[in-house]
Amino acid sequence: MTDPYLWIMRCHLRPAFLSMSAVAVGSLAAQLHPEAVIATRTFYTPDKRPVVQVNTSILGSTLITDPSDAGAEAPARLEVTTIVERDGSIIDFRKALLDGPPLHHGRSPDLIHQERFALEPGAYALEVGIHDLNGADTTYRLPLAVSAMPDGAAFSDLLLIDPTIERKDGAGPVPYTGSYYPSDVGVLAFYVELYQMDRALAGDSLYLLTTAIESFEGHEVFGNYQRMSRMHAHALEPLSGRFDISELPSGNYLLAVEARDRQGRSLTRREQFIQRNNPISYDLEDLNGVGLNGTFVDPIDDPDTLAEYLLSMRPVADDLERGIIDRQVTDRDPDQMKRFLYSFWFNRNSYDPGGVFKTYEAQVMKVNRLFGTRIKRGYETDRGRVWLKYGAPNSVTDRPADQDAYPYQIWHYYRAGKYTNRRFVFYQPDLVTNDYELLHSEVPGEIQNTGWNRVIHSRNTPQNVLNTARPDSYSGERLEEFFNDPR
Repeated sequence: MTDPYLWIMRCHLRPAFLSMSAVAVGSLAAQLHPEAVIATRTFYTPDKRPVVQVNTSILGSTLITDPSDAGAEAPARLEVTTIVERDGSIIDFRKALLDGPPLHHGRSPDLIHQERFALEPGAYALEVGIHDLNGADTTYRLPLAVSAMPDGAAFSDLLLIDPTIERKDGAGPVPYTGSYYPSDVGVLAFYVELYQMDRALAGDSLYLLTTAIESFEGHEVFGNYQRMSRMHAHALEPLSGRFDISELPSGNYLLAVEARDRQGRSLTRREQFIQRNNPISYDLEDLNGVGLNGTFVDPIDDPDTLAEYLLSMRPVADDLERGIIDRQVTDRDPDQMKRFLYSFWFNRNSYDPGGVFKTYEAQVMKVNRLFGTRIKRGYETDRGRVWLKYGAPNSVTDRPADQDAYPYQIWHYYRAGKYTNRRFVFYQPDLVTNDYELLHSEVPGEIQNTGWNRVIHSRNTPQNVLNTARPDSYSGERLEEFFNDPR
């Protein structure tokens, strides 16, 4: 392992999405803004100084490639500025020019850029500005908290790394930016540093290091995803590991590392949230062989109750599963409904399907209470579906009585699925029920409406004069402010 404090990674590239044709560059440049996932990790030098690593993964599908004189597309070119501020003053900044490699089979790569800052403990603001030299600009701003090294044993932050890329230039591993693992990623790899174990053990050099994937809700080790090693204590221990997650079901998990002494007492622990999307294929003939005796579905015999359970699962089901649910609810065969209900949750947690079902149903009851109407269950409403699919929002702006506007809510998520910093806009066009409709979302695959502000302010405006411009009013400006600065 190379010295972890000397990692320098200016830019790394990995293939991602299809690029745009040269003909469309002019029009797309005015519309397309670079999108990125930004993650920070804190490590410490031998003299206990924090070093913050800023990893920025820029999505290749949001970049504009440059047509060459010969008519072919040249790689994307970017200028990335990373600024650290404290109390309104710039503490440090870096500027880098990134050139992508030649396009391969028309594919535009993601760009992974890394900077490192030596900072004192405290509260900062981090700003990452991305200027596409062929297109538009995007600026991300987020809080940055830098902690002092604890006195005793301590882990650094867990750095998720890309196991498919091996660097041979001594610059350290390539970060896996974000915490979302789709089905085509079969390995979870990580790097972490353990400090001051020699002091914590006071002369006893042996300790037990445990790495595991745990359930997010219960913190129990999931299946066989646990490794244990007897270790000798050092002042600094660089550690790396990997898990084969090809069979890890969809769900939310924790990657956890922990050090224990000879008596089994925990000396220090570090966790990292991860989200897995690993859809399961169903063979309906195989469902007939599923044994149900003693399972959580065994005592459930009422067809209406089973149908209600299945319908409540639609927000978190994939397309295939939703089709099966709809057919089984129509057929009303209790035995088949029970087998699918059990298989659905078994595929998400084979070690405790009843537990994960119970946890989910508690959320269903919550959204039914919060968003239900006289004619709809809460899980059938747009807000209930979004809540169950992406979790509770991190903040909600609720404006039930703005002038000239329909009642509306803006939900902000730090993370929605694999996407970060996303918003949902709901409004209540009937002014009577509790059923707010989803009008606009920044999450791909959800409803998107560029005229959402104008629609909300169309309460006293005939629809035939509706346009997509922002309303020229204080209320319209305030709505833009609430959207851009969630609170």
